[in-house]
Amino acid sequence: MIEKTKIGLDSKWGESSPFHEPALLAGFKPRANDVLITTAPKAGTTWMQQILHQMRTKGDDTFSSIFEVVPWLEFPRPDLSIEEQLAHYEQIPSPRIFKTHCTYAQTPSVDTVRIVLSSRDPRDCCISFYHHQQGLTEEAWQEKEIHFIDAFDAFFERWLDYAAWFRNIQSWWLHKEQQNVLWLRYEDMKRDLPEAVNRLSHFLAWPLTERQRVKVLEHCSFDWMKARSSRFTTMAGQNKPHFKQGAFIRKGVVGDYKSLLSEAQEARIMAKAREMLAVDCLEFLDL
Repeated sequence: MIEKTKIGLDSKWGESSPFHEPALLAGFKPRANDVLITTAPKAGTTWMQQILHQMRTKGDDTFSSIFEVVPWLEFPRPDLSIEEQLAHYEQIPSPRIFKTHCTYAQTPSVDTVRIVLSSRDPRDCCISFYHHQQGLTEEAWQEKEIHFIDAFDAFFERWLDYAAWFRNIQSWWLHKEQQNVLWLRYEDMKRDLPEAVNRLSHFLAWPLTERQRVKVLEHCSFDWMKARSSRFTTMAGQNKPHFKQGAFIRKGVVGDYKSLLSEAQEARIMAKAREMLAVDCLEFLDL
């Protein structure tokens, strides 16, 4: 891996890890028409990457990796130095779209760029994240230095203790009504994707003809993405998918938490949500 150097960075950008490089956030140069997809892990992030890329391109079906056309902003590429990765971002034509899992405080230029949030029931996020880690290849585990946890109960304890979902939602809730922020719920998108596309089109001022809209919806369907899953599992700058065949685009359903969560585990998730989130936030999320 290319040596990553970072000196004197503000602590607000977070700590360095194989998935989070603070220097990329600190060095990012925003444009007014940039779009940042901001989500907690497993809250419809990849789906939103595909939706926005399809809307931007009016239905592109030629891309080889979603991470090439919609980069993960803070994710360090093994083939590039920090300076080279930031220079690559500068070469991307507008309007640029980036994915991020950052909290509000860690997100660069939150008052400048346009923010699209996607949130999902924390119970489903927990289960989806468990299957996500189970689907990683052995090479991916080794490369990213991840401690594999096979038993679900042990995974659950780590997920709940780390509290990424709760911290992400908590950090963004006070900013939900900013004019440059659009917050969509995964459950609503599953129920009515055409309406979600309409809202995004209006928010971003990206008009679509009816023919373009039909193509966008087709390319954002579960079946279309499932049949081309390798496009959503190969990270930028790498040749091999990080996931086993068929493991990444798995189900995408609402309420899948019932398949694994015990009543006690579900109660603990809901208790933590009530502890960390405001009442109106819980109501918005239908929790």
